[in-house]
Amino acid sequence: MNPVVPIEDNPGYVKDLRSSAILNNDLHALAEHKQKKKTLKQINSMQNEINMLKEELQKIKNHLQLS
Repeated sequence: MNPVVPIEDNPGYVKDLRSSAILNNDLHALAEHKQKKKTLKQINSMQNEINMLKEELQKIKNHLQLS
């Protein structure tokens, strides 16, 4: 592993001394981000399902009115 040093002003980040990259090492923030992403995916999936059900219901209503 490349040597890293903590950044004084922000303890959630470290600097990789070989590449000079700034890296986030806050595992709690990563877990929060993953949970938010999962929740958003579930919400989008539910919205798509609701829209599909609305369309199907409208088709049924239209079919019943024609009969």
